[in-house]
Amino acid sequence: MAQSGGDSVYSSSSVEKQFEGFRSQLEDSGKLKERIKSVAAEMESATRFMHSGLLLVHQSRPIPEVLQRANVQIEVLKGLYGQLAEILKECPGQYYRFHGEWRSETQTAVSLIVLLHWLETGDLLMHKETEAKLGLGSSEFGLDIEDYLTGVCFMSNELVSVSLQTSLFIPAF
Repeated sequence: MAQSGGDSVYSSSSVEKQFEGFRSQLEDSGKLKERIKSVAAEMESATRFMHSGLLLVHQSRPIPEVLQRANVQIEVLKGLYGQLAEILKECPGQYYRFHGEWRSETQTAVSLIVLLHWLETGDLLMHKETEAKLGLGSSEFGLDIEDYLTGVCFMSNELVSVSLQTSLFIPAF
């Protein structure tokens, strides 16, 4: 609303202060997002390494050898999720604001961990067990059910490939 004489109800300094606050919040948010992206990039690298190790199962390598290489990366991922949890403590209640930065990596990690467990035991790794393997489970930072289920769906694609490969290399009697 304008007052007579062209003066504004809001002074230009109060508007500047407001936008200065916005700028500061956006800069802080951007710095936090960059730190999260950095950890997510390391997660992607760890899952890529884990996946390349699991691909050896298609070359009829001994399962224990394949599992050993891939299991090392679970500890790496656990540490990276710990780093994410520490970063998220700086912005309580903002989990879903930043979740998209590591969602894909989480789904891939779940897929690989569930496949690894299936290769070891022949059983499906349940949500809580998967969460524990990744060092998650606090009320502030856990494994979303959607990410778990998507990872299980991704794992089924790989499982078909493993099954076909295994059936092709069964010696004839």
